[in-house]
Amino acid sequence: LAVCAGQVQGADDEHADGDLLENLNQEEDESQRILIVYLLAKILSKVRHRDFYASSCKQVLPVLISLLPSSEASNRRKIIIALGWIGSISEIEILGQHLLTDQDPLCRAWSASSLMQLSFHQVEKEVLMEKMKDLFSEAITEEKDLQACALMIEAAQVLFGKKWIPTSAVENLEVEKIEKARKSAIRFIKK
Repeated sequence: LAVCAGQVQGADDEHADGDLLENLNQEEDESQRILIVYLLAKILSKVRHRDFYASSCKQVLPVLISLLPSSEASNRRKIIIALGWIGSISEIEILGQHLLTDQDPLCRAWSASSLMQLSFHQVEKEVLMEKMKDLFSEAITEEKDLQACALMIEAAQVLFGKKWIPTSAVENLEVEKIEKARKSAIRFIKK
């Protein structure tokens, strides 16, 4: 982690940042590579105010995307979360695809959360809301996993500035409140 932090903070020097990514490509263990790039994205998310933020994100994003097809759900979750921290408008489609089609319910849920996270970072909230209305509506409507559905609704309510579900209902998986929130969210988003 310290090496990553030093590399990111020295990212004004493109050669130093390139060395880190080259070393990452030489790492044979996929889980290790994913953990490193996940931590790098986490560090970048904390230094958005720095001059090197945008250029470093552009260098790290292709690595993240190249690792996304991992067969291991826990690895995909990390990559999806990291995309929310440093992604741009270009990653909306990738996250939307995982929101609707990923086999792992938590990957679908984290895709919704990452889409919401983009609005805090590099994507204007209004642009994201317009692009995601149909996808959020479809995902919330079709989701069979109660926890994933609750997390999607929670992400949508933050993005759209509404209050459909209390955090306690999400944490405790309160079926009636989640189903009521699902109906309210779908009704609002489809307007």
